[in-house]
Amino acid sequence: MMKSFKLSNILSYFILIAMSAFVIFPFLWTFLTSIKTEIQMFSVPPVWIPDPVTTQHYSDIIDEGQFQAFMKNSLTVSGVSTLISMLVSIPAAYGFAKYRYKFSGLLFATVVAIRMFPPIVMGVPFFLMMRQLGLIDTNLALIITYLPLQLTLIIWILEGFFRQIPNEIEEAAEIDGLGTFGKFLKIAVPLSMPAIGVASIFSFLAAWNEFMFALTLTRTDASQTMPIGIAGYVTTFQTFWGKMSATGILYIIPVIIFTIFAQKGMIKGLTAGATKE
Repeated sequence: MMKSFKLSNILSYFILIAMSAFVIFPFLWTFLTSIKTEIQMFSVPPVWIPDPVTTQHYSDIIDEGQFQAFMKNSLTVSGVSTLISMLVSIPAAYGFAKYRYKFSGLLFATVVAIRMFPPIVMGVPFFLMMRQLGLIDTNLALIITYLPLQLTLIIWILEGFFRQIPNEIEEAAEIDGLGTFGKFLKIAVPLSMPAIGVASIFSFLAAWNEFMFALTLTRTDASQTMPIGIAGYVTTFQTFWGKMSATGILYIIPVIIFTIFAQKGMIKGLTAGATKE
Protein backbone atom coordinates (compact mmCIF):
# COMPACT_ATOMS: atom_id res chain seq x y z
CA MET A 1 0.00 0.00 0.00
CA MET A 2 2.78 2.41 1.01
CA LYS A 3 4.84 1.45 -2.04
CA SER A 4 1.82 1.97 -4.29
CA PHE A 5 1.18 5.36 -2.69
CA LYS A 6 4.79 6.46 -3.11
CA LEU A 7 4.90 5.18 -6.68
CA SER A 8 1.75 7.12 -7.58
CA ASN A 9 3.22 10.25 -5.99
CA ILE A 10 6.47 9.88 -7.89
CA LEU A 11 4.57 9.34 -11.13
CA SER A 12 2.39 12.39 -10.48
CA TYR A 13 5.41 14.59 -9.75
CA PHE A 14 7.17 13.30 -12.85
CA ILE A 15 4.19 14.14 -15.06
CA LEU A 16 3.85 17.60 -13.50
CA ILE A 17 7.56 18.32 -13.94
CA ALA A 18 7.46 17.13 -17.56
CA MET A 19 4.42 19.29 -18.33
CA SER A 20 5.98 22.30 -16.59
CA ALA A 21 9.18 21.87 -18.57
CA PHE A 22 7.19 21.62 -21.79
CA VAL A 23 5.51 24.97 -21.01
CA ILE A 24 8.52 26.80 -19.55
CA PHE A 25 11.17 25.75 -22.09
CA PRO A 26 9.96 27.96 -25.00
CA PHE A 27 9.97 31.04 -22.75
CA LEU A 28 13.39 30.15 -21.34
CA TRP A 29 14.85 29.55 -24.79
CA THR A 30 13.38 32.82 -26.10
CA PHE A 31 14.90 34.73 -23.19
CA LEU A 32 18.31 33.08 -23.64
CA THR A 33 18.21 33.84 -27.36
CA SER A 34 17.43 37.49 -26.62
CA ILE A 35 20.69 37.87 -24.66
CA LYS A 36 22.93 35.96 -27.09
CA THR A 37 25.24 37.47 -29.68
CA GLU A 38 24.64 36.73 -33.35
CA ILE A 39 27.51 34.23 -33.38
CA GLN A 40 26.16 32.35 -30.34
CA MET A 41 22.69 32.02 -31.92
CA PHE A 42 24.02 30.01 -34.85
CA SER A 43 26.72 28.06 -33.04
CA VAL A 44 26.90 24.28 -33.51
CA PRO A 45 26.43 22.69 -31.03
CA PRO A 46 23.91 25.19 -29.61
CA VAL A 47 25.02 27.56 -26.85
CA TRP A 48 22.70 27.05 -23.89
CA ILE A 49 24.13 29.61 -21.48
CA PRO A 50 25.32 32.71 -23.35
CA ASP A 51 28.78 34.00 -22.47
CA PRO A 52 29.17 36.91 -22.78
CA VAL A 53 25.62 38.16 -22.20
CA THR A 54 24.43 41.01 -24.40
CA THR A 55 21.49 43.41 -24.13
CA GLN A 56 22.11 44.86 -27.57
CA HIS A 57 18.90 43.42 -29.03
CA TYR A 58 16.81 45.17 -26.37
CA SER A 59 18.62 48.44 -27.02
CA ASP A 60 18.09 48.08 -30.77
CA ILE A 61 14.32 47.57 -30.63
CA ILE A 62 13.84 50.44 -28.18
CA ASP A 63 16.07 52.82 -30.17
CA GLU A 64 14.26 52.04 -33.43
CA GLY A 65 11.04 53.50 -31.99
CA GLN A 66 8.60 51.06 -33.61
CA PHE A 67 8.41 48.94 -30.48
CA GLN A 68 6.80 51.73 -28.46
CA ALA A 69 4.19 52.35 -31.15
CA PHE A 70 3.33 48.66 -31.49
CA MET A 71 3.10 48.21 -27.72
CA LYS A 72 0.90 51.28 -27.32
CA ASN A 73 -1.47 50.05 -30.05
CA SER A 74 -1.65 46.55 -28.56
CA LEU A 75 -2.38 47.88 -25.08
CA THR A 76 -5.02 50.28 -26.39
CA VAL A 77 -6.83 47.79 -28.59
CA SER A 78 -6.68 44.87 -26.14
CA GLY A 79 -7.51 46.95 -23.07
CA VAL A 80 -10.42 48.90 -24.54
CA SER A 81 -11.98 45.91 -26.33
CA THR A 82 -11.69 43.75 -23.20
CA LEU A 83 -13.21 46.43 -20.97
CA ILE A 84 -16.16 47.04 -23.30
CA SER A 85 -16.77 43.34 -23.91
CA MET A 86 -16.74 42.58 -20.18
CA LEU A 87 -19.17 45.41 -19.37
CA VAL A 88 -21.59 44.19 -22.03
CA SER A 89 -21.22 40.42 -21.75
CA ILE A 90 -21.41 40.01 -17.95
CA PRO A 91 -25.03 41.26 -17.65
CA ALA A 92 -25.88 39.54 -20.94
CA ALA A 93 -24.63 36.19 -19.64
CA TYR A 94 -26.55 36.70 -16.40
CA GLY A 95 -29.73 37.38 -18.36
CA PHE A 96 -29.29 34.26 -20.46
CA ALA A 97 -28.62 32.14 -17.36
CA LYS A 98 -31.37 33.35 -15.02
CA TYR A 99 -34.24 34.50 -17.22
CA ARG A 100 -36.14 32.40 -19.72
CA TYR A 101 -38.30 33.91 -22.41
CA LYS A 102 -39.46 33.01 -25.87
CA PHE A 103 -36.57 32.19 -28.19
CA SER A 104 -33.99 32.84 -25.44
CA GLY A 105 -32.38 29.47 -26.09
CA LEU A 106 -32.25 30.13 -29.83
CA LEU A 107 -30.76 33.57 -29.24
CA PHE A 108 -28.07 32.15 -26.96
CA ALA A 109 -27.25 29.42 -29.48
CA THR A 110 -26.97 32.05 -32.21
CA VAL A 111 -24.60 34.16 -30.12
CA VAL A 112 -22.39 31.18 -29.29
CA ALA A 113 -22.47 29.97 -32.92
CA ILE A 114 -20.56 33.07 -33.99
CA ARG A 115 -17.48 31.49 -32.40
CA MET A 116 -17.76 28.59 -34.83
CA PHE A 117 -16.97 30.77 -37.84
CA PRO A 118 -13.26 30.80 -38.71
CA PRO A 119 -11.91 34.36 -38.45
CA ILE A 120 -10.74 34.22 -42.05
CA VAL A 121 -14.37 33.87 -43.18
CA MET A 122 -15.19 37.19 -41.51
CA GLY A 123 -12.06 38.95 -42.73
CA VAL A 124 -13.45 40.27 -46.02
CA PRO A 125 -16.81 41.47 -44.59
CA PHE A 126 -15.04 43.32 -41.78
CA PHE A 127 -12.57 44.86 -44.23
CA LEU A 128 -15.33 46.09 -46.54
CA MET A 129 -17.30 47.48 -43.61
CA MET A 130 -14.30 49.32 -42.14
CA ARG A 131 -13.34 50.71 -45.54
CA GLN A 132 -16.89 51.99 -46.00
CA LEU A 133 -16.70 53.66 -42.56
CA GLY A 134 -13.28 55.12 -43.28
CA LEU A 135 -11.70 53.29 -40.35
CA ILE A 136 -8.97 51.36 -42.16
CA ASP A 137 -5.61 51.75 -40.41
CA THR A 138 -7.10 52.84 -37.08
CA ASN A 139 -7.22 51.31 -33.61
CA LEU A 140 -10.99 51.74 -33.62
CA ALA A 141 -11.30 49.33 -36.54
CA LEU A 142 -9.58 46.59 -34.54
CA ILE A 143 -11.60 47.32 -31.40
CA ILE A 144 -14.89 47.06 -33.31
CA THR A 145 -13.73 43.87 -35.02
CA TYR A 146 -12.59 42.17 -31.83
CA LEU A 147 -15.74 42.94 -29.84
CA PRO A 148 -18.05 40.31 -31.44
CA LEU A 149 -15.41 37.62 -31.00
CA GLN A 150 -14.75 38.53 -27.37
CA LEU A 151 -18.43 38.96 -26.47
CA THR A 152 -19.39 35.48 -27.61
CA LEU A 153 -16.47 33.89 -25.76
CA ILE A 154 -17.22 35.68 -22.47
CA ILE A 155 -20.97 35.05 -22.64
CA TRP A 156 -20.35 31.36 -23.29
CA ILE A 157 -18.00 31.08 -20.28
CA LEU A 158 -20.08 33.10 -17.82
CA GLU A 159 -23.55 31.81 -18.72
CA GLY A 160 -22.75 28.36 -17.39
CA PHE A 161 -21.22 29.78 -14.21
CA PHE A 162 -24.17 32.09 -13.50
CA ARG A 163 -26.56 29.18 -14.07
CA GLN A 164 -24.84 27.20 -11.29
CA ILE A 165 -25.49 29.87 -8.65
CA PRO A 166 -28.26 28.41 -6.42
CA ASN A 167 -31.59 30.14 -6.80
CA GLU A 168 -32.01 29.92 -3.02
CA ILE A 169 -29.27 32.51 -2.54
CA GLU A 170 -31.03 34.97 -4.82
CA GLU A 171 -34.39 34.22 -3.23
CA ALA A 172 -32.89 35.04 0.17
CA ALA A 173 -31.57 38.28 -1.31
CA GLU A 174 -35.08 39.13 -2.54
CA ILE A 175 -36.40 38.68 0.99
CA ASP A 176 -33.77 41.21 2.11
CA GLY A 177 -35.17 43.66 -0.42
CA LEU A 178 -32.77 43.30 -3.33
CA GLY A 179 -34.19 43.72 -6.82
CA THR A 180 -32.89 42.28 -10.08
CA PHE A 181 -30.01 44.73 -10.39
CA GLY A 182 -29.12 44.32 -6.71
CA LYS A 183 -29.02 40.53 -6.98
CA PHE A 184 -26.84 40.78 -10.05
CA LEU A 185 -24.43 43.32 -8.58
CA LYS A 186 -24.20 42.10 -4.96
CA ILE A 187 -24.73 38.36 -5.35
CA ALA A 188 -24.03 37.07 -8.85
CA VAL A 189 -21.00 39.18 -9.72
CA PRO A 190 -19.04 38.60 -6.47
CA LEU A 191 -19.74 34.86 -6.56
CA SER A 192 -18.67 34.71 -10.20
CA MET A 193 -15.39 36.58 -9.86
CA PRO A 194 -13.31 33.43 -10.54
CA ALA A 195 -15.13 32.91 -13.85
CA ILE A 196 -15.02 36.63 -14.63
CA GLY A 197 -11.27 36.58 -14.02
CA VAL A 198 -10.81 33.63 -16.38
CA ALA A 199 -13.05 35.23 -19.02
CA SER A 200 -11.17 38.53 -18.82
CA ILE A 201 -7.83 36.75 -19.29
CA PHE A 202 -9.09 34.81 -22.31
CA SER A 203 -10.66 37.94 -23.77
CA PHE A 204 -7.50 40.00 -23.31
CA LEU A 205 -5.29 37.29 -24.80
CA ALA A 206 -7.62 36.86 -27.78
CA ALA A 207 -7.09 40.50 -28.72
CA TRP A 208 -3.46 40.64 -27.57
CA ASN A 209 -2.33 37.76 -29.81
CA GLU A 210 -4.66 38.34 -32.78
CA PHE A 211 -2.83 38.54 -36.11
CA MET A 212 -5.12 38.15 -39.11
CA PHE A 213 -7.47 41.11 -38.57
CA ALA A 214 -4.56 43.30 -37.49
CA LEU A 215 -2.77 42.43 -40.72
CA THR A 216 -5.88 43.03 -42.83
CA LEU A 217 -7.16 46.25 -41.28
CA THR A 218 -3.91 48.12 -40.51
CA ARG A 219 -1.15 49.40 -42.76
CA THR A 220 1.21 51.65 -40.82
CA ASP A 221 2.98 51.81 -37.46
CA ALA A 222 0.32 54.27 -36.29
CA SER A 223 -2.19 51.44 -35.81
CA GLN A 224 -0.37 48.11 -36.20
CA THR A 225 -0.12 45.90 -33.13
CA MET A 226 2.80 43.92 -31.79
CA PRO A 227 2.07 40.60 -33.59
CA ILE A 228 2.49 42.48 -36.88
CA GLY A 229 5.66 44.11 -35.59
CA ILE A 230 7.13 40.75 -34.56
CA ALA A 231 6.29 39.26 -37.96
CA GLY A 232 8.21 42.14 -39.54
CA TYR A 233 11.47 40.70 -38.22
CA VAL A 234 11.11 37.88 -40.75
CA THR A 235 12.27 39.21 -44.12
CA THR A 236 12.97 37.61 -47.47
CA PHE A 237 16.69 37.31 -46.86
CA GLN A 238 17.07 37.29 -43.09
CA THR A 239 15.31 36.59 -39.80
CA PHE A 240 16.32 38.85 -36.92
CA TRP A 241 16.13 36.24 -34.17
CA GLY A 242 17.67 38.44 -31.49
CA LYS A 243 15.27 41.35 -31.98
CA MET A 244 12.33 38.97 -32.33
CA SER A 245 13.18 37.21 -29.07
CA ALA A 246 13.76 40.46 -27.18
CA THR A 247 10.46 41.86 -28.43
CA GLY A 248 8.68 38.65 -27.46
CA ILE A 249 10.03 38.79 -23.90
CA LEU A 250 8.98 42.42 -23.43
CA TYR A 251 5.62 41.65 -25.03
CA ILE A 252 4.91 38.99 -22.39
CA ILE A 253 5.29 41.40 -19.45
CA PRO A 254 1.86 43.15 -19.76
CA VAL A 255 0.17 39.75 -20.03
CA ILE A 256 1.84 38.58 -16.81
CA ILE A 257 0.79 41.77 -15.00
CA PHE A 258 -2.80 41.50 -16.26
CA THR A 259 -2.98 37.83 -15.27
CA ILE A 260 -1.73 38.58 -11.75
CA PHE A 261 -4.42 41.21 -11.20
CA ALA A 262 -7.10 38.95 -12.71
CA GLN A 263 -6.04 36.10 -10.42
CA LYS A 264 -6.43 38.36 -7.38
CA GLY A 265 -10.03 38.93 -8.40
CA MET A 266 -10.52 35.20 -8.89
CA ILE A 267 -9.23 34.41 -5.40
CA LYS A 268 -11.29 37.19 -3.85
CA GLY A 269 -14.40 35.83 -5.53
CA LEU A 270 -14.02 32.44 -3.87
CA THR A 271 -15.03 33.89 -0.51
CA ALA A 272 -17.04 36.99 -1.42
CA GLY A 273 -20.72 37.45 -2.07
CA ALA A 274 -22.20 34.49 -0.26
CA THR A 275 -22.58 36.16 3.11
CA LYS A 276 -25.02 38.82 4.19
CA GLU A 277 -23.73 42.25 5.11
